[in-house]
Amino acid sequence: MINSKPVIARFSSIASRLLLASALLLPLFLGLTGFFLDRAFENSLEVAERSRLRGHVNLLMSVAEPITKNAKIHSLRMPVTLSDADFEHPNSGLYSYIFDNQAKLVWRSNSAALSDPPDYKRIAKSDTPGKMLFSEKQLGGNLHFIARYTVKWEDARGTPTPFHFVVAHSADEYTAELKAYRNELWRWLGAAGIFLLIAQTLILRWGLRPLGKLAQALKAMQSGDTSNIAGEHPRELQRIVDNLNQVLEREQALRQRYRNSLADLAHSLKTPLAVLQSKLVEGVESDGELQQIASEQVARMNQVVTYQLQRAVSSQQKGTFRRTRLEPIAQRLFAALQKVYAHKQMEQELDLAPNSIIAGDEQDVMELFGNMLENAFKYGNKQVRVRSFIEETQLRIDIEDDGPGVPDDQTERILERGQRLDTTIPGQGIGLAVAAEIVRSYEGNISIHRSELGGARFSVCLPILPISS
Repeated sequence: MINSKPVIARFSSIASRLLLASALLLPLFLGLTGFFLDRAFENSLEVAERSRLRGHVNLLMSVAEPITKNAKIHSLRMPVTLSDADFEHPNSGLYSYIFDNQAKLVWRSNSAALSDPPDYKRIAKSDTPGKMLFSEKQLGGNLHFIARYTVKWEDARGTPTPFHFVVAHSADEYTAELKAYRNELWRWLGAAGIFLLIAQTLILRWGLRPLGKLAQALKAMQSGDTSNIAGEHPRELQRIVDNLNQVLEREQALRQRYRNSLADLAHSLKTPLAVLQSKLVEGVESDGELQQIASEQVARMNQVVTYQLQRAVSSQQKGTFRRTRLEPIAQRLFAALQKVYAHKQMEQELDLAPNSIIAGDEQDVMELFGNMLENAFKYGNKQVRVRSFIEETQLRIDIEDDGPGVPDDQTERILERGQRLDTTIPGQGIGLAVAAEIVRSYEGNISIHRSELGGARFSVCLPILPISS
């Protein structure tokens, strides 16, 4: 049994398919080309043949002289020899005849002296005086091109006498010339077909070389040598390469977002767990208060888990642009952090502008200011202040503390993931990075300055929504 798989694999490539299509279509194209060229050449030979026969007929009529008897024309007188040598050589293939009105032979050229004259009624079914007529007939077993012309000579009385001039030329020369042309035509077309197939093979290899280069770039990326598809490619492939690189970048960003979200999740659960731990360690609260605190913190942990998982699978980190009031969230965060850092006995100040409403999701706002307030409680000594200001289309929120502050040359680094200035205080360096990511996702900005309280002032600017009536 013949295995067809290698044959299928052989024609599974683009180059093989194009070459196979060319090998099938090229003979058809060359065949049609040869057919039309052959027809054009054959027509040109026929036109040339008719032009020569017309010239011969005109020559015969120019040298013919009428013979009159009793003032009537009864015959024509022709020269003993004609200027065209083919009319003088017997069986030269070029013959001329003159017939009268009764189709009787009046004259014939010396070339036709050894052959029987044709029957005029057989070669001429009808006549049209004054019009050159052409036909192809078998004479003596051979094909001949025939031209005939009927002319009427008038005698002295004005009586017309018709005479029929006939010139016959053998088609042997025409056939031989056409056969030689066809042999050369198909020989050259065959050579052109082979040349075109070779040229197309080389062109395909050159044209498809960028695909091989692209395959090598993909292999290098797959082996881990590069993180994207590198190199310059033709314009048609460059669009594909750019789109693939964008897909790869999004995939890498998505994986990084998964890792960051897991780290954010762990960091977000730290504060609720700290609240629970502090209350469990103190052991001074009543069971009812402990149960209430535990219930609140467990609910918050559940919200944090849900929120972070939603962020992990979201293609964009922009909020849903809901209206979120800042004051209730700030009050809840102050209450929770006051319990976590009860040993510091922090003084808290909340001074918010009227209609301090953020165009963002409540969980995003909770995560943003929870991390920043926790940072203020952690590094502040005795005082934390939160103020808000409405500036045109933005809401600016300042979170300040009286701690050591942030050096000017460290304001950019502190917002990066995993970066911490004070390693003596427990932490992972994630909170401020999470806050910065949320601010950027809402097309806002965050900056760090020196506070009037002596510590750091974190200024967050976020777009606001108009207050609906």
